Amino acid sequence: MTLDAMTIRMIFNVVIVLIVVGGLTGFWYLVLKLLQPEKKIWWWLGYIVVVIGLGVSMRHFIINQVELFGTSSYLPLQLLRTETYGFMMGILLAIPVLLVMLGIQWLVNRNSKSVEPEMGSSRRKFFQTAAVAIPAATIGGASYAAFRGQSEIKVTHETFRYKNLPNALRHYKIAQISDVHLGPCIDLDDFDIIVNLVLKEKPDRVVITGDLIDKIDWLPELSEKIKDFAKQVPDGIDYIIGNHEYFRDAPLILETFRTKTPMRVLVNQHVKIFDGPRPVYIAGVDYDLKRKKSNRELILDETLNGIPKDAFVILLAHHPEFFEEAFARKIPLTLSGHTHGGQIVIGGQSLVPVGTPYWKGRYSDGESQGYVNNGTGHWYPVRVDCPREITIVQFKEADRKY
Repeated sequence: MTLDAMTIRMIFNVVIVLIVVGGLTGFWYLVLKLLQPEKKIWWWLGYIVVVIGLGVSMRHFIINQVELFGTSSYLPLQLLRTETYGFMMGILLAIPVLLVMLGIQWLVNRNSKSVEPEMGSSRRKFFQTAAVAIPAATIGGASYAAFRGQSEIKVTHETFRYKNLPNALRHYKIAQISDVHLGPCIDLDDFDIIVNLVLKEKPDRVVITGDLIDKIDWLPELSEKIKDFAKQVPDGIDYIIGNHEYFRDAPLILETFRTKTPMRVLVNQHVKIFDGPRPVYIAGVDYDLKRKKSNRELILDETLNGIPKDAFVILLAHHPEFFEEAFARKIPLTLSGHTHGGQIVIGGQSLVPVGTPYWKGRYSDGESQGYVNNGTGHWYPVRVDCPREITIVQFKEADRKY
């Protein structure tokens, strides 16, 4: 793990802890302000017990997941983990609505200093009902989104058309999986489901565009599964690294995959997959931890060095920020992931700050095209309008009519 990656991970963890603690405290404060119970201390104590119980159970599951896997307690704890994520998201969604209700309560109280007892009692009941109904709606909705996001996976078929398409690609099928995040949310059984769904499509080749594993303890088992997986794919598997491999132990992961599996591990490297008048190459870039355009330019220079200018290049780049540079170099197709499809998409817009204009689905610039996979897994299960995804890529000649 590099120093930069360690720093990023530390900052991320601190920010998440502050958001969670602040959110949980603020949420319950707002609820009690609207409920107005006589003895708030008991309400606080009960809430703290519930939150600590959920936190301890979730922590126990995450830390001991490998040892718990396959035991009778695994599935209940796994469901508890999923719904705890939904619970936390529901609380964060409830806070702004509760703030609005509290503001309305303050205005009503301020403008009606003397009211009939019956009216005052009715008003209190209204705000007390809101204090219960709002969290019930947001937590219930987020819990459902977590359950569905964890269980739903979609196989998407995407056809890319090109002029002067190499003959070898006209009936060629590539399956893309990305952001599996084998770890707290996606386990070895989930990986088996992913593999079976991919194999049903009978792809000629599989590409994995980064963030494959988070739980390093599962690296030996995953390597064995990949070894068996690759045997069933005619042209094998190509793999590139993502940011989460750096967050865990990138050197160990790369060494293990290179020595224990038949996967082609591409780190600023390329491989020719078809000869011909227009040869075809698969190229894979490293993850740009610096997130700078100048750095991505240097990475692409190294990766593409030695590839003929007229070649058909399929670029694997974990972060879709590389689309800009790929389009400028007229690379025919770039496959990416990283953004998880925006995670929570409402009205076609991501509510999660993805930090890039390329965050879901297809993008193009002339004949240069790019595709951002929603993530075949995730480390956070609450999803809205962007289910987990396996992408099946096929090619057609642009000039032909079908």
